[in-house]
Amino acid sequence: MKNKKLANLLILAAIASCTLAPNYKRPKVELPLEQPASAAKKKIAIISWQEYFASPDLQRVIQTALFNNRDMRVANLNIESAQATHGVVRSNLLPTINATGYETRQGVPGSFAIFMPKKQFRANVSLATYEVDFFGRLRSLKKSALEDFLASEQARNVTRISLISEVVNSYAQLLLDRELLKIAEKNAAAQADRYKFSELRYKNGIDSQTDLLNAEATIEAAKNNFETYKKLVKQDENALMLLMGVFDESALPAQDVAFSDIKINEDLLDLVPSSSLFLRPDIQQAEHELKSANANIGAARAAFFPSITLTGNYGYASREMSNLFDSKTWSFTPQINMPLFAGGKNLYNLKLADLRKKVEIAQYEKAIQTAFREVSDQLAERDAIVNQFESFDKILKSRKKGSDIAEVKHQVGVSSALNVLDAKIALFAAEQNQASAKKEYIANLIALYKVMGGGSELEE
Repeated sequence: MKNKKLANLLILAAIASCTLAPNYKRPKVELPLEQPASAAKKKIAIISWQEYFASPDLQRVIQTALFNNRDMRVANLNIESAQATHGVVRSNLLPTINATGYETRQGVPGSFAIFMPKKQFRANVSLATYEVDFFGRLRSLKKSALEDFLASEQARNVTRISLISEVVNSYAQLLLDRELLKIAEKNAAAQADRYKFSELRYKNGIDSQTDLLNAEATIEAAKNNFETYKKLVKQDENALMLLMGVFDESALPAQDVAFSDIKINEDLLDLVPSSSLFLRPDIQQAEHELKSANANIGAARAAFFPSITLTGNYGYASREMSNLFDSKTWSFTPQINMPLFAGGKNLYNLKLADLRKKVEIAQYEKAIQTAFREVSDQLAERDAIVNQFESFDKILKSRKKGSDIAEVKHQVGVSSALNVLDAKIALFAAEQNQASAKKEYIANLIALYKVMGGGSELEE
């Protein structure tokens, strides 16, 4: 008899430990990228922003933004909310036990006083309606809530990486516009000097009025350019402070921090295997959402089977408070619910759960395809930007050499001061173009950090 009871308990335990959710299998997606040979010895699962963005002042700004940015706070609160939801769902697997004590007073006719006392005291320990999870409905819901929580963590990581990228872009744009403002100021001064020469040449009959008007238009354009960069620098500062979550100008990069001080370890990009893109947080988020939909199928399937609930209480009851604990009371109400007819509700719920899983599969596959498309685009752009940057660098060197030659010629009396100013103005334009090209170069490196899913430490 004991063996039979033990066998029955084992059977019940086996039933209670199973769920009706389908076994999860990760959808297969082909990798369109090949592993570069340079990553043969050492690999990086995901690039760390501390390793990648090596400038100390830039790291300070990023850390400030991660701590104070309001989008990051919302993302962190969303994680706490998902964690609390998971805790609520998980608690449904455990029985709820309540302790109550109360007094009842009522007015009844004298003939009913024996059966309906006017006053009664009770003290109970009760088992609230508890569902025995034989077919895994509650465990499937708990699994779904857990995957939703993990998806919210990855959503936070998506926000984190996007924030870091935006901060670095804004930081670089501020330093670039500060540099361009200085170039614009020097250019405006040079144009003013050139206008004076043109005015003098016009008065002496060397230049025509058209030449003078062109010089006047050029100096006004230079002034407007200077004012434009003054405005842009102020807007850049406001944008960076918003990302940092601190409206304090002392938190901005100091005026002596130059655009050339931005250091990015781009060599790390060559150590990232193509398969690591599966670790991108948006892809991880999509997979957790797919797992959540898969678990919901188990809950929908369990609705077709009987459910067993238990309710009971144990306590004491008496007409007088003084002898309350002399009279015991108890009740136990097991209940089985057998679904017979629901107008197709359970069937449609299961169909809906299956459709939602198919949607999540498509979203997961799209996330992977988008990741590889973004990486391919940035790698293609990288080659073009590198070539353009090298070209503008050569132009700058040529303009610098030409300006030096013009200065030497002017000192020995071979060339006029106007030629020297023209050479300087051409040099300023080359400096402006080269700085803008470097900003595009840095922006591409930032985008590569983002699309490769930055945020982890180095792995041997």
